[in-house]
Parts: sequence; structure tokens; C-alpha cells
Amino acid sequence: MNALFRSYTPKVMQLLVIYIAEAHARDQWPVGKTISCVDQPTTLEQRLENARQCKENFNFEVLMLVDNMENTFHNTYGSWPFRFYVMYQGKLVFKAEPDPETFCYNMKDLDTWITNFCPSSDPVA
Repeated sequence: MNALFRSYTPKVMQLLVIYIAEAHARDQWPVGKTISCVDQPTTLEQRLENARQCKENFNFEVLMLVDNMENTFHNTYGSWPFRFYVMYQGKLVFKAEPDPETFCYNMKDLDTWITNFCPSSDPVA
């Protein structure tokens, strides 16, 4: 993710992460100690702290925003547990979907889509 961020920001586009509700909170849907390591936040302050820890623990260089406690972003865009979106001129133009068998994303596919969408871009590797 950080390499993709460095390749395009700020020259081609702004990339950011939006931290939403916990997909596998240990008090709601635990799936193991390494994945379910926090409870579902009940306050914005708790969600902000979880986001800060996530950014720090995973060394995200990308700007991270936090969804509100009404989950407006998640409810609008169906981002559970995570997705990649491209917004252009205020419109959703691309929504990446994970592989249906592995539930993983190939970051090269997203990179290729961005390169094709912005053919004049010259990513900085």
C-alpha cells in the first residue's frame, strides 16, 4: 500500500484510508488473537485510537480518515471489511473487489487500473 501511495501521490492522485468499524472485533466476531485484537469501539475517541494504532502498527504512510460512529462511509459504499475505491470529479468510477476465493486484493491490479485510467501519469517507483 505504501509503495502504491508513493507511486502516485501527490503527482497523480490523492490516496487515503478510511478506518471503519472493526470487521472482527474480539467482542463481536472474533477470529483469533492476532486478528481480533480490539473490541468494537463505542465512542469516536475509541475509534480514533484504534485507527491511530492501526496506522502505527502497519506503518501506513497514507492519510487516514475515520468513519463516524453512524458508519456513514461504510453504509454508503459497502466497504466491509475493506475495499478500494476511485473517486473522480465527485463520482465513484472504480470499486475493486477481492478475489472471491482468497478474499485478497492484488495491488498490481489496482496499480494497472490507475495507470490505464491516468495514462499520462508516470508513477514514481
